[in-house]
Amino acid sequence: MKKSLIIPLLYTCIAHACLFQQANADSNKSSSLSPFEKAELKRLLNLDFRDLASIPIRGVLGYEQEHWRNPASVQVIRPEDISLNGHVLMVDSFRNVAGMYVTRGVEYDDFVTMRNFSGSATEKFLTMVDGREVLQRMGGTINWTTEDVPLAILDRVEIIRGPGASIWGTNAVSGVVNVVTKHAASTQGNSVRTVIEDDGTFLGEYVHGGLISDDSFYRVWVRGQEYSEGELMSGLPARDDGYARKAGFRFDKALTPDLAFTFAGGFATRRVDHVLDLTSRLLYPTDPNYTAFPNPFLPADGNGGLLPIASNGEFPFIPVSLTPLLPAGVPVPPLTSYSTWPTANGTIGGIPRIDNYEKMPQDGSHLRAKLSGITDNDLEWSLAAYAELYDTTLGHIGHSWAREEFDLDFKANKPVGDSHHLAFGFAFRHMSFDVNDVATDPWTFPTFDPSTGTFRTDIPILDYGDSPTQFDRFTGFVQDSIDLTDKLVLSVGAKFEDSDLSGSTVQPGARFSYSFDDRNIFWGAYSRAYRQPSLVERYTKVSYARIWDPLNSLWVNTAFESASDLDDERMDAYELGWRARPSEDLLIELSLYHYDTKDAIFSGPPQYEPNDVKTTGGEITFDYRASQAWRLQGGYSYSRGEKDGERQTDFPESMANLSSQVSLRDNLIFSQSFYYTDDRVIPSAYNDISVEDYLRLDLGLTWRTSNNWEIGLFGRDLLDPEHIENMYNDLDVEPAKIKRTFLLSVTKKF
Repeated sequence: MKKSLIIPLLYTCIAHACLFQQANADSNKSSSLSPFEKAELKRLLNLDFRDLASIPIRGVLGYEQEHWRNPASVQVIRPEDISLNGHVLMVDSFRNVAGMYVTRGVEYDDFVTMRNFSGSATEKFLTMVDGREVLQRMGGTINWTTEDVPLAILDRVEIIRGPGASIWGTNAVSGVVNVVTKHAASTQGNSVRTVIEDDGTFLGEYVHGGLISDDSFYRVWVRGQEYSEGELMSGLPARDDGYARKAGFRFDKALTPDLAFTFAGGFATRRVDHVLDLTSRLLYPTDPNYTAFPNPFLPADGNGGLLPIASNGEFPFIPVSLTPLLPAGVPVPPLTSYSTWPTANGTIGGIPRIDNYEKMPQDGSHLRAKLSGITDNDLEWSLAAYAELYDTTLGHIGHSWAREEFDLDFKANKPVGDSHHLAFGFAFRHMSFDVNDVATDPWTFPTFDPSTGTFRTDIPILDYGDSPTQFDRFTGFVQDSIDLTDKLVLSVGAKFEDSDLSGSTVQPGARFSYSFDDRNIFWGAYSRAYRQPSLVERYTKVSYARIWDPLNSLWVNTAFESASDLDDERMDAYELGWRARPSEDLLIELSLYHYDTKDAIFSGPPQYEPNDVKTTGGEITFDYRASQAWRLQGGYSYSRGEKDGERQTDFPESMANLSSQVSLRDNLIFSQSFYYTDDRVIPSAYNDISVEDYLRLDLGLTWRTSNNWEIGLFGRDLLDPEHIENMYNDLDVEPAKIKRTFLLSVTKKF
């Protein structure tokens, strides 16, 4: 633990000791509260620890098992964990999960990695929302903004660290995030939530639930979110302002006492200003002094092979000569010939500035129908069908794709005899793509092509000509949990999969748990998991970069081709864990793991390359109810990876979090959160960027009135005015500033 972390943690202990004394003094005043108000306050603070330990978790064994007994590293996030900590979206609360690394770049996009399994700006864990897989197959990412749900309908988020492939299948490599929303009967009435940040960001959502009959319930909801424009570290605007709109519905009906029907759906649309600004994409001023680094686009000939970098404190620039690359007799077009550029470009440090403001449309909609029931012989089953439409356009280059998806999923579980619990299921998926195979450059200015020795205006930006237009996937799994003794339980199973993209795979898994007593459980696991490369990783041909030569006033093209023969990433995972309840008010969990991964894709565009990676790490977490008025949670994670025998530097080795909620008075709650992140290096196709370790402090006050008003005032990143976390993707070369912000959250239920 670094020295920068010691003082704030010491401050935390002292501050909360003082608050604890004040809370105890104020607890005598709570006698004026009604029993209902006391119950609501307790619920708001989440201080019933026994409920925490008994939360049912389905994602580990294929059937519901209380949190305490699951042989896996599991953490549950509930709505109160989000609202009381001043988080806007559920992804913000992932910072409170040990081993999860959340970073923000431009375009208000969050990238989440788990247990050091990162790379290529892709999320290498499986995320489900009410049983629907939300991974974007094209790019391998998750849009956390459009997949978020209103706080009023969220029941819980189950975060399972470690592979879950034997149940969930492909892409459940580093873990599973399972989002569960509430039954429509639990959201009766109306709820309005508004969040306003001082940087101009705004979120508003409305939820309405109603009763059709004694056994039929419904709800509808809408949400709107506005993004403010950020700022790059160079001082240039990030060009990432925009908005998101969402709406959804759910209908629940009990057909019989043992048979239920659910019908739900929704749509989401997102628009983000995007710009191809070479002043920010070509170089990032990592050193204010004049330096040089290898240029990946040009031969190392001593002239064009090194790009000198200099910074004037505001803008980067590139003084470089490409004259040696010009064949004799090739005319150089004057700068005035670039008449088709967007208007009012100007120059920055000698680089023509290319701005192309276009909304990046992202539109999606889905429908879900589900039958679930239980038979007389205790067979619990569900049959669900999903249909989804999604399309997007990269406005700055004209590249677009549309996806149609249909899923059919059956799951069941049943106790067999006195010592077995069997879980099994099968699924079918059909997916089709309509891809704009060639996205041409929207600016028809002449660009020198070294491969032909000529100037061209028809150079494609992206080419997906080899990408499949449709594929099918069949899966099936079976898992048996066996009570070997009263204390020892063994679970063995496997997921079988046949995909048009990757062929046939078998993903086995085995877990055991040993209960020493009713307060200590020891568990271990072995899993094999696969991840399919995204279509972008597997089929992209990129001609994205244009190098500006100010001495000759011309652009030079660069071209790259992706590795279309990429194999599936394959992980063998070994885990050990211990979970303890020393008292009714304290839950402690320790987990250790070792991953051996073959063909892991860590590099990014323009060339994706596989690596063999070994990762070793562990986490320790605790949840402590210090008193009826004080809850303390925290965690620490360590992870060290080696790529092809060399230390992995793109993931922080150490991370820690500590959060506290103290009831100062009847309905006034003070929250405090620390987040420590170790240093790392952001890999880039242009220039690796070092990110120093940073400590984040969030503070908040939440006031809940007796007439169902909840008002919160929060400050985030209070220790530093700004820091950097991530970029948009590997082709960007400059991170956005993460600035100190203040926000007001108001919720009303009626």
